[in-house]
Amino acid sequence: TMCGPFDLVIGCDGVKSAVKEYMGSGKIKNGEIGLYSGIRIKFAVTDGDSKQDNPAKATLTQYFGDGGYALDGTYGNGKDNAPTKCGFLVYLDPGYIGPFKKKKNSAAKAINENVDWAQDNRQRLEEGRANMLTQIQTANIPDFTLAPIVSNADRFFELGVYFHNPFNKWSKGIANGAATAVLVGDAAHAMPPFLGQGANQALQDAYTLGAKICEYNAMSRGEVVVEDDEEEPDTSFGRYLKEYEQTRWFATFGITIKSSFLGYLETGGIEGYYARFRDVFFKAMGFVGVARKILLDAATPKL
Repeated sequence: TMCGPFDLVIGCDGVKSAVKEYMGSGKIKNGEIGLYSGIRIKFAVTDGDSKQDNPAKATLTQYFGDGGYALDGTYGNGKDNAPTKCGFLVYLDPGYIGPFKKKKNSAAKAINENVDWAQDNRQRLEEGRANMLTQIQTANIPDFTLAPIVSNADRFFELGVYFHNPFNKWSKGIANGAATAVLVGDAAHAMPPFLGQGANQALQDAYTLGAKICEYNAMSRGEVVVEDDEEEPDTSFGRYLKEYEQTRWFATFGITIKSSFLGYLETGGIEGYYARFRDVFFKAMGFVGVARKILLDAATPKL
């Protein structure tokens, strides 16, 4: 549904942003999907027993292998709801070298199958179990806790990991200049999930953009005076959107680069090509405290 008139459209509609697509092409078709990283994630979900108590705390365990890695954990679902067990498998699309396509027949054709978490795109259970277990075993990933979760899973999902070109603009005039569109969160800077910063950065975007809109409104009402070295200071709304983008771009750009690097490194490469280097690298970075610094730096608000 569309209504108007309006002077500002805020696109916080995720990685498949219709607003971003419109800013780029002037049309809306399927949403601007972004760049495929060549990294894929499989999810196996086991619904718990209602008689089982929720865990006092959630623990996520990570296992490295040759050509992929896996995680598993048990999560509480609130009072009177059974806990859920989840297994995750992260691996490289064999049809890609990084984000670059290597051959025609690859898993990329199935990327959209549940990128929006559509429940009607569930894979058949038996096929999902067999495929995921085979991949775990082929990658030599320890499966003593993973295998029971996968074998008893009630649901399977698979999706491709996407990111947006970090050099695209976040705002643009639309409707022949009568309005402005601006992007927030994944619509502006979709990033691989390997530093766990997607939602955190979206909240910081929203806070910063809201603050800039308030500053502009206060200036328009004459409540504040714009300080500028120019004889005629720029008091346009575009100035405030530019400040919003400058404030948030550097932080999200750095996280996107680090998260992309981390995702490729953690898989160990196709058939574990650089798995040994990965193991030594993580051990060394953990020992000297660099890994902790990267995680804390990404999580520190930059507003």
